[in-house]
Amino acid sequence: MKIDEKYDFVICGGGATGLLLSNSLISDSFFDNKKVLVIEKEIKIENDRTFSFWDNQKNILDKIVFKSWGKAEFKDMEFSSSFSLKPYKYKMVRSDKFYSFMKRKIEKASNFTYLNANVENIIKESGINYIETDKGNFQCSIAFSSIYNPEEFEFKKYPLIKQHFLGWTIETHEDFFDEDKIRFMDFSIDQHQEIRFMYVLPFSKKSALFEYTFFGGEVMKNSDYENEIKKYLDREGIKKYKIAEIEKGVIPMTCYPFFNANTDSFIRIGTSGGWTKPSTGYTIKNSIEKIDMILKFIKEDKPLSKLRFKNRFWYYDVLFLDVLVDSKGKGSRVFSDLFRNNDPLLLFKFLGEKTNIFEEIRIFVSVNIMTFVKSLIKRVKSVYLKDFLRN
Repeated sequence: MKIDEKYDFVICGGGATGLLLSNSLISDSFFDNKKVLVIEKEIKIENDRTFSFWDNQKNILDKIVFKSWGKAEFKDMEFSSSFSLKPYKYKMVRSDKFYSFMKRKIEKASNFTYLNANVENIIKESGINYIETDKGNFQCSIAFSSIYNPEEFEFKKYPLIKQHFLGWTIETHEDFFDEDKIRFMDFSIDQHQEIRFMYVLPFSKKSALFEYTFFGGEVMKNSDYENEIKKYLDREGIKKYKIAEIEKGVIPMTCYPFFNANTDSFIRIGTSGGWTKPSTGYTIKNSIEKIDMILKFIKEDKPLSKLRFKNRFWYYDVLFLDVLVDSKGKGSRVFSDLFRNNDPLLLFKFLGEKTNIFEEIRIFVSVNIMTFVKSLIKRVKSVYLKDFLRN
């Protein structure tokens, strides 16, 4: 194989996680003398998605946050709760601003190269990687890959739920929205024996994103999502509006241990690395924290194969996904129990993996415990028995 160029690091995939990793390398003077290649097949300039997260600390994304909110709301058929998010803020970043911001930083970094190309193969050998693309072949000491191909994996032992959605950003003629309060989950819609909810982010009194979201089931035709959004808007009394933007996506929610493929010279990142929070589908905040862990290992010359991304929250997520799969379309009751019986801020803390064991026990006993016990019994009969007993 003819090698066109040698690098210290190659980042395969210039989506959210690949660009966040690039930013962290650029921002740390320790890596100033490292030669880095970023490979991305698409020319990313449009607002093809939005990145949302909650936080009570500053990070690099604060510079490009499009909108933040201090209040939230949860609804189901019989229950509604509005609450302050303090000390958190719920934040949203538009992908077009994110891409342009990160790419400008890469362009200014003399040790970085950005290449629009398709990665065709990654050959992993001891201490070295060969990256084959349609625009050349490259060698590196450490390769990071966010390329996700579900056909590579056998999910039989691990639940896989597709979170799929379509959203409209609309503009109205009249004031309709509380611009400081998100509708985090609204289950007061027909569930159709599945897990469906509406997610609403108001940008102003006259503009908001309405996202019709599924946990599970197959991806539908665009018109099916859009008809449900129309019905919801009509129910909300919103008759006259203009559709300003449309976004659609599919997020895999799974506890598959993608990280088992990691070596001292090859690391899966982002969704491909199992960094998407299995129980919620949120990725970007997890990525920031895990990138910090990886770079700390590199700087301290620790073997990357020793990185452990599996903690007790991973086991909670396995069980939670089992419950959703076993619920036969009644999983919305689990979310309702959680928000009815707990301080919402405790739930956000738990979903952010910041709770202690006593807080977690309080959360577990607040739901229909037999639902979880049944799924737990099924799970402990599987390959996880030893791991559950050990933890």
